[in-house]
Amino acid sequence: MAKSPGKIALYELINKARFKSAQQRALSTDEANAQLASNVQATEVQTDPEPAAEKTVKASAIWSTRPKSLRFYPDRLELCFSWQVVAIAILAFLAVLLVFFRLGQIYSAGKTDVKKSAPAMVSVQKVMPQTVPMQNKPLPIGEQAKPRIVEPMGDNVIVITSYPLSSHLEPVKQYYAQFGIATEIIKKGSRYLLVTQNRFNSVAKPGDDGYEMRKKIISIGANYKPPIGSGFESFGTKPFQDAYGMKLE
Repeated sequence: MAKSPGKIALYELINKARFKSAQQRALSTDEANAQLASNVQATEVQTDPEPAAEKTVKASAIWSTRPKSLRFYPDRLELCFSWQVVAIAILAFLAVLLVFFRLGQIYSAGKTDVKKSAPAMVSVQKVMPQTVPMQNKPLPIGEQAKPRIVEPMGDNVIVITSYPLSSHLEPVKQYYAQFGIATEIIKKGSRYLLVTQNRFNSVAKPGDDGYEMRKKIISIGANYKPPIGSGFESFGTKPFQDAYGMKLE
């Protein structure tokens, strides 16, 4: 259907109206954005009125006015430190002193131990062995076979013990020979007597040789034991405690 000249269709009028409305909304949006941008710039200018260069100048001026740690003058030298630095320096100094004090204690303790140990060694060297009474000490083997015989001084002997068999007295004779006491076996009646070869004036009188010899025989005889497995008489738990003096006829 041909369009009549000079006439506009209805849908064309609607499209034109929509186009104008869209242009107006776009213009309104652009103007609003421009206004917002101008407001932001104005706010930034108000909040930071001072330029960056001016800020740098002020910061450097403040730093330059702070006191220096070391200051030189024509007639003196000044040190300027904060109290934190001074406190740290004092603590470090005290710590060094404490370390040196502890090292001194350890060194002194070591020297004291050395001094104490030295006398201990000397005292050990000075210890003397205990002496044993000579009267109860056996003689060497070479001297046991030859007991020393003293010339008779009297007519008394010391009877150590008696037994019906002389063989049981032989171990006793050898036992006393180890201590330098010479003895002999004699027969009297039905028994054999073990007597000293030495003769004494008195056996019962204190202070005489016979009295001292009897005490020695009793002391030595208390430790007598017959040879193991020999079957000889042991003469009791404390043998020869009844030794006595006898006058020879």
